[in-house]
Amino acid sequence: MAFEASEGLYAGLSLIGTTELEEAKNNINKFKELYDKAFVNLQDSKLIKDGAGNKTRNGLVSVTNLTGATEKKRSDLYDDCAGAMSAVLATRNKIKGRIPDNVYLTGNKWNKKVEQFKVDAFGMADYNSSDLILEFSKGEKKDQFIGVSLKKKRKANAPSPTLINNAFSKFIQGSEFESLRVDLNKKRRRFFAGLIKEATTNKGPLANFAKITGNKSIAQLNPENDADAKKLWDIRVTTTKIKNGENEIVPLINLKDEDTILTEGSAAADVNDKSSDSAFRKYVNSKLQSSGNKLNPLYQYFEDAMNVPDVKDKLADALLARVLKTKLLDELETWEENEFGFYVVEGVGSVNETSGSINVGNASVYDIHTIMCAIAQLAKQESSIAVDQTETFKRKAAKVYFILSKGNKPILDIELRYKGSFTAFPQFFATMTTDFQKLLKDGGCSEV
Repeated sequence: MAFEASEGLYAGLSLIGTTELEEAKNNINKFKELYDKAFVNLQDSKLIKDGAGNKTRNGLVSVTNLTGATEKKRSDLYDDCAGAMSAVLATRNKIKGRIPDNVYLTGNKWNKKVEQFKVDAFGMADYNSSDLILEFSKGEKKDQFIGVSLKKKRKANAPSPTLINNAFSKFIQGSEFESLRVDLNKKRRRFFAGLIKEATTNKGPLANFAKITGNKSIAQLNPENDADAKKLWDIRVTTTKIKNGENEIVPLINLKDEDTILTEGSAAADVNDKSSDSAFRKYVNSKLQSSGNKLNPLYQYFEDAMNVPDVKDKLADALLARVLKTKLLDELETWEENEFGFYVVEGVGSVNETSGSINVGNASVYDIHTIMCAIAQLAKQESSIAVDQTETFKRKAAKVYFILSKGNKPILDIELRYKGSFTAFPQFFATMTTDFQKLLKDGGCSEV
């Protein structure tokens, strides 16, 4: 797993008093001292707890260690620290200034004390997406825990980070969607098969590629024929890239450039080679763009699928449940012994070490109870997932933007795009709309 430095710094800063945090906002020397203190706290297993083996702690300590850091890494870490300070101060304001008794790191292995809050639901092993869990146990009838999903950005006016990235296929599981899955698989195979054939003819980016499939050359295959489309889709090539000691074999549609195909006399490439040769990948991405106020044909198939009557409401509900965690508290079975809250916290911060300028912005905190209240009052409104015409057509990008609304209230901004592999389904990336964020900041229920 990847280790996010801002999470480790948030954990370390959570145990430091508010006055000390505030003083470090305006003094670069105190800020650096604060960083060092947070780093020391992160290593203290008595206050900041991990699961068995301390894998998450060790990873976070490694990525936040300033020893031997380049100037660029130190700058990034100071930015992360400023953002984490912003998030800690905002969280503390929500919890009436309290400092947690313990902080729990989450990762592949959760500490036994908080394992009870780990939820597998809605096709997500980490439905409780808390990056950290704060424990408040002194003076309460029940132990109180607050899960924090931490997001960061450098400037207040920057776009909000995405809350999820889930494959489209995750939302059309089950027997009731079988015919839809079959149809989508057929259409996406035909689409990409057509691109392979185009790319291998005339002066396309795969024009020099000589591959025979069965007894027909690629030029003779018809992408509109399902059998031929499958042959094109199933083509694999051996590349010069070495992975795990062997030449990597990839689906042709995922090839970056034909120069990386292993041929007699070609040399193996280092596994970390960052070659800029990606003519075929650029070609495929260009074919996924939408223009002229008309969706790319492949994305049009997905947009049509999203608006099938039996699919639309289920898809909207699933997106809301996954992105906003609206069903999280229902899935927990811990209420007799412990209280659990959940915050999405968006920290804002940056540092200019040269000038000594520290920017610790006002973080946004979205409470699960406020989110649930707003969604509950919108529940009877009709769901819609419509193409965001402005965002989709104003740029040349291999993606489509959607807006998920309940009634006339836009709730989620959604991107649908491919991430790495074209053999997989495209993925949803989602954030709360500015309208919905404002509604939550105003109380969640008062303006619905």
